[in-house]
Parts: sequence; structure tokens; C-alpha cells
Amino acid sequence: MPTPYDRQLTLVVSGLWGPRTETATPVAVPTLATALARADRESSAVSGLDAVLFALFGLAAAEDADLPVAAVTRVLDMGVIDKGWWLRADPVYLQPDRDRLLLSDNELLQVTQGEADQLVAEILQTFSADGWVLKAARPGRWYLKPSRAPRLQTTPLGDVVGHDIHPYLPRGKDGRQWHTVLNEVQILLHTAAANAAREARGQLPVNSLWFWGGGRLPAMKPAPWTHVYSQEPLSLALARLAGVASRDRPRDFADWARQATPNGAHLLVLDQARAAVQYHQHDAWRAFIESLERDWIEPAWKAIKRRELHALIVCDDQGRRYRLTSSGTRRWWRRRVEFPRDSRP
Repeated sequence: MPTPYDRQLTLVVSGLWGPRTETATPVAVPTLATALARADRESSAVSGLDAVLFALFGLAAAEDADLPVAAVTRVLDMGVIDKGWWLRADPVYLQPDRDRLLLSDNELLQVTQGEADQLVAEILQTFSADGWVLKAARPGRWYLKPSRAPRLQTTPLGDVVGHDIHPYLPRGKDGRQWHTVLNEVQILLHTAAANAAREARGQLPVNSLWFWGGGRLPAMKPAPWTHVYSQEPLSLALARLAGVASRDRPRDFADWARQATPNGAHLLVLDQARAAVQYHQHDAWRAFIESLERDWIEPAWKAIKRRELHALIVCDDQGRRYRLTSSGTRRWWRRRVEFPRDSRP
């Protein structure tokens, strides 16, 4: 007969370590600092939230290929299975900064669905002749099916936000061709009516697209998860493809404990701090990390001590995992980690 002690909770925490800084005041999160210090630690070769989520479902990118994020999240956004080759083509703003172009995504732009549809229509007036199928499934998530599958390697949008785009432009045999496509799209967007209306209202224009995450739907493997709790689209899409039940992120550990079955492996994605790290918003990150301590780590620690939770696994978005069990809580000799931490553990 299963007991509550059979269940374990895996937390994927994007932005766990905070924005890179040398001057930030340390954050007092003693339970989190102690839990990570006393946990069993392991590292994988993957890096970035998208790659971490794919790995948690037993998936990895093929050699010299992207993780097929577009094909996967399209299932969630469009509600249909399509075995074709899809590429994300998300709206972005490129800010000139000397010899750099710094990228911001829809977190800053706040494009509406109406604006997205209008911009897509204007782009297709030019590119439909090239066989493009372009859809704005969500204001910030657009999907492109070109006339043929290009030979590209790209960089996930989340890894480029706040950075100069030049080191991250498309690579591969068709990379230079897609640099030209990108330039043509930028010229078209410069005169787009939707952008003129945005600028007249004092808003930033969508002056480029970011191409990334190309590929076809992967062959899914049996997933280890009893349930997935998330508001992050890739994790929800992977759960749907894997046939794993999912629901919205609970408010806190107590809310989760009331919902969760008394056994099995449960996956919870906490991505609220991702934008704070990307845009170097230290106060927003601090508020998140303090809520993580209060709402999740402290009650999970107590549940482990009471043998109501077998294990708490914390995954950061750099491929590191920290597994805490009852025996680990007693490793008093291990020194606490510090938050924020510019030299990542």
C-alpha cells in the first residue's frame, strides 16, 4: 500500500542563482542554502532551461541539430499534431549599442495578439511567394514552416535575451542564407504599419524576428512523471506529448501536497525568475528567491524530516541537480551556499 513517503518532488528553478553581479547584497535564504549544500549533487552536459526540460523527458538534440522546440510548443499553442518541420520565429526588439545589437523579447515588447496577426500578414505579403507558412499562435510565440527544412543550428531565444545577437546568429550549411532572410525581414518590419502605430503610441517596434528551435516532433519516450505542474509552455507541451497529466503551478508546497497523489515522481517548473535574470532585475529576483525559500523549500524540508516526502530534487537551468533526502538533512558539516553567487557552483 503506497504511503506519502513514496512520493518525490522535482523543482526546476530557472534563474536560481540570480543575475550575474559583483555588488548585490546577499539574500538570506538559510533553508535553501542548507538544503543545496547537504544534497547529493550531479551535473549533466545540458545547459539552458529548454535543454534541461527535454532531458527530464529523456530527450536530447541530434548531433548538429536544434532541440525541436517549435514543433513541440506548437502542439500546445495550436492544439494539433503536425509532423512537419517547424521553426520558431519570435518577435523581438534589437537595440543598437555601439557595435552591438542587444535583444529584448516580448517580455519587454508586450505585443498584442492583434498586432502579432497584423505583422504576420504584412510579412507574408512578401514571403508567402517563397512558400512560407507563418502563424502567430501567441503574441510572443510565432511559428514558421519554410518551403524546405533548412540545415541550421540556432540559439534558444531565452539564451540571447539581454545579449548581443552577433555570436548567436544561425549557423550551419544554410546559415548565411538565413542571415540574408533575417536582414530582409528587418527591412520589411521597418516600414510595417503595425510598428508605425506602436511607435506613435511611444512603444518599441518589433524590428526583427528570432529564428530558433527548428525540427520535427521527437519520438517520445516513457516519462517518469506522475504529474507535471507548470505554466511554462515547453514543459506543458512535453507533458502532453508524453501523455502525462498536467495542471497549473500550485501556490505553494501545501497547495501542491493537497493536489499530489501520495506516491510517484512529480515535476514542478518554477520559471518566474527567468525574466528577472535575463533583464538583470535584482529586486525582482530577490523577491522570487525569498518566496522560493518560504513557500517551497522550508515546508519541503519539514516534510522530508517528517517522512511525508521521500526526496526533493532541485534542478537549475544549467544542468545541475540537487537531491535531498532524510539522510542528507543530517550532513551538518557541509557549508551553506550563498545567494546570489557570481561564481556558480
